[in-house]
Amino acid sequence: MGRTDLRRADVELFASQRAPEPGGIQAQLDALIDRQRLAEEADTRGLDDRPDVRARLAAARREVLAQALVEEQLQGATEDKALRERYAAQKDALSRREIHVRHILVRVPQGADEAERRRARDRVNLLYARILGGEAFDKVARESSQDEVSAPRGGDLGPVLEGQVHAAFFEAAAALKPDEVGKPFETPYGLHIVQAISPVETRVPSFEEARGRLAAESRREAEARWMKDLRERVSVERFPQAMRPLEAGAPDAGTEGTQGEMSR
Repeated sequence: MGRTDLRRADVELFASQRAPEPGGIQAQLDALIDRQRLAEEADTRGLDDRPDVRARLAAARREVLAQALVEEQLQGATEDKALRERYAAQKDALSRREIHVRHILVRVPQGADEAERRRARDRVNLLYARILGGEAFDKVARESSQDEVSAPRGGDLGPVLEGQVHAAFFEAAAALKPDEVGKPFETPYGLHIVQAISPVETRVPSFEEARGRLAAESRREAEARWMKDLRERVSVERFPQAMRPLEAGAPDAGTEGTQGEMSR
């Protein structure tokens, strides 16, 4: 008879770490029971006394406890009230410029030689000349742009926020007046011709749009403060000699591996 009581919480945790199985929770319970049988047999054979197994058990316990502490300590950092206060304080800093443009893309393959680059430049200059000659930008984009997503829409990218595209692209587009077509320019994605559709606007994201970013920043800052406090309160003694590479797979005399002492 097994020596361990398995409860619903054990099954739910086990199931959350595995892919779904046909048979639902009962199949997960059966799988958990089999793993527990293996663990109890390993314990009977004394495998938990092996140094490598002890190290793995200690590592698992360390990670579980560390994560539990982090979650407990940082819980308040992502509460709605704290995030809304952070949003109010950072609202201006969160604002970003927004552009609405059409573009035509001529791709330049990575590692392209000078002949390939010259052909791409000749192609984009020809398309630019067609637009200057009176052809509609959206018509040329549909026929010739190599951006498979925007070409069917006449090159229309829709509203684009600063940071969503390469900085060189955004700055070149933001410098244009409505309906103005800029000269061809290059980014790591290829050669572009851009036409502004509307003026540059400054957009402030809503709280819900910014919530994920605010929560991540708040957690990082809170964790940094908590770790700083822990480092000041918990002293550590190191044993550099235990970190020396082992020779021929044999442990150093009088040691089983890396040792460290921590004291409060």
